[in-house]
Amino acid sequence: MNNLKKIREIYGATQEHVANALGVNRVTIANWENSSSIASETNREKLSIFYGIGPEFFYEKDLDAIAESLIIGTAKKEKTVTEKSGGTRNKAEDLNRLFSKTSFDDAIRKYMFAMKLLLATADNGELEELERAQLINTKMDERLKAIIDVRKEEEKKKNSSNEPTLQELLNSFSEIE
Repeated sequence: MNNLKKIREIYGATQEHVANALGVNRVTIANWENSSSIASETNREKLSIFYGIGPEFFYEKDLDAIAESLIIGTAKKEKTVTEKSGGTRNKAEDLNRLFSKTSFDDAIRKYMFAMKLLLATADNGELEELERAQLINTKMDERLKAIIDVRKEEEKKKNSSNEPTLQELLNSFSEIE
């Protein structure tokens, strides 16, 4: 199952627009959409931020009415922000800057602070909200574990058979461009 093209069309974006946001080329987006290749876990997370839905909808889950309304809502929000800024704000450029300028160390520091803030304000949260926050944290942990598992497998293959990692292969394409 591959919903990437349908999601992009619901959102109303071009391949170029999505590619600019993620810092990849348009052909990469086309390849993901026609299943010539699949987006890495990291790029799925970037797409998830861009479209405002979970990464499971790209390859694993059918789109339902709720997911479609989230995509449409995210697209409307982008349009509103762009219009209010007089066209000076560009979501694709903003996300590209965010993804390219944020180091993992910066992200982990911000994450730790956000978690500490959540815990520091937990007494003010309703039990249902606390349980939802715990479920979110559990699901995020599962996604991080999936990324770690892929990286471990790639490193194992690289060490045993000198097979290049996905990141090395992707970097070799960007050197060609």
